[in-house]
Amino acid sequence: MALQPSNCSDPRPIYTDKKVIYEDVFKPEPVPVIHEIEVVKRIHHVPVPVHHVVVTRRVVHCGYDC
Repeated sequence: MALQPSNCSDPRPIYTDKKVIYEDVFKPEPVPVIHEIEVVKRIHHVPVPVHHVVVTRRVVHCGYDC
């Protein structure tokens, strides 16, 4: 079928099926990452010599027999 010339000044638009075009945009978003740390204080008991001096006294009589 041939197109006939129209007497109208402006032709009417012809619409086709709509196409959907996706434009993906990636936006950085901060995400908290938690690193748990447990500090364990370990107490080690180490024997250390502490010298104590025990003094005993006695009296001795010398010189002649009592």
